Amino acid sequence: MTDAALFNADVDMDPADIDRINREFYGRFNYPWLPLVLPVVQDPTFVPRFVCQEIGDFSGLRIPADGEIWVAGCGTNQAVLTALRFPGAMVLGTDVSTRSLEVARRTADQLGLTNLDLKEASLNDPRDRDRFDHVICTGVVHHNANPEIPLASLAQALKPSGVLELMVYNYYHRTQTTAYQKAIRLLSGATGRGGLIDAELAMTAELIAHGGLPGSMAPFLAQQRDLPEPAVADSLLQPVEFSYTVETLAAMCARAGLTLLQPCVGQFDKLAQRFSWDPPLPDGAAKSAFGKLGDLKRWQVANLLMTDASPMLWFYAQRSGHRPDRADINASFLDRTFRHASCVTGSFILGADDRYSNSGRSAQLPAPAQPVDPQARAIFAACDGKSRMGDIFAKLALPRDEAALTRLRVLLTTPAFPYLVAQ
Repeated sequence: MTDAALFNADVDMDPADIDRINREFYGRFNYPWLPLVLPVVQDPTFVPRFVCQEIGDFSGLRIPADGEIWVAGCGTNQAVLTALRFPGAMVLGTDVSTRSLEVARRTADQLGLTNLDLKEASLNDPRDRDRFDHVICTGVVHHNANPEIPLASLAQALKPSGVLELMVYNYYHRTQTTAYQKAIRLLSGATGRGGLIDAELAMTAELIAHGGLPGSMAPFLAQQRDLPEPAVADSLLQPVEFSYTVETLAAMCARAGLTLLQPCVGQFDKLAQRFSWDPPLPDGAAKSAFGKLGDLKRWQVANLLMTDASPMLWFYAQRSGHRPDRADINASFLDRTFRHASCVTGSFILGADDRYSNSGRSAQLPAPAQPVDPQARAIFAACDGKSRMGDIFAKLALPRDEAALTRLRVLLTTPAFPYLVAQ
């Protein structure tokens, strides 16, 4: 597994040198590109409450609405989006890319954000300790020379009660990506991690248009055909990439003093409807054994059996303290009463001049107004703010095995599906 994880990385890379290469790479390719619409959450308690619920804290106290948040490796817009989603919090966004931060600052100025601070800094140079209530780092540490160094920085920066939102590449999702990255580096004659970007871009355009490679590489490259150049570059030409399984991620977190809490439903898995960590097993010994496993071993088995169809490795983590497992969380879910959630949002629209302006229009969360899933919609309709969730399940004769409870809890009480708030 170690050799496979290092397929597109080396054990002797210099952190400062890789920081320099990443700074140059993202100075050339502004990633992600500017979104057409930036939503503005009006209620400062809305998103923090749902993050708390996703990790099993139905009291909503774990992440305060007026806390401090660090977006580590914020790129061009993640810190801006976080400041808009957590309007009561003070948000720090850091990145090694000077150009990415310039784009973020320009956007923040256009929006008039007052709760956002942006700084150029490397995750390989830890500075803060016991400071942040919430740290968000998605798609970043796996592009470092030694991912354990930035992960330790994130852990150190958390308050003892703080929550880390972390995403690293799923090894089973990256077979074609890492193979292509290594192949194009060899084809271009690049001798260093920086690569020969212009040569690689030209060859990549040829290969994408060609579409005649055998196996799974042709359909993979076809998916890049209509993407903007920064997205193609980030996917196919990124100079350093590690990838992980649940097992190797959990081990790396443990070495940094972190424990995985619960999965986080990211926007990509939501769109793909690929966020369940319960593989479809036949009734029998395997399914029975799977149901008896603890959270970590169950996620490992799901990762191994579902391979490229498993969810992204997008998890919440903490430094220390009690960690409820999903049976505890589901029991708490059934024992609570819930009310319908509602929040007004505004929006900023990107104009033809690449500047944002207030749309002057408001919308409502959640959207759509009711869950799409029939069972979740039935629970939502039956939720009156007085009845225990367990009584609602009994009234509707819904299944109460852990997998079914987890699915419905996720579809009703998480940031991706913000329908019900615990009373």
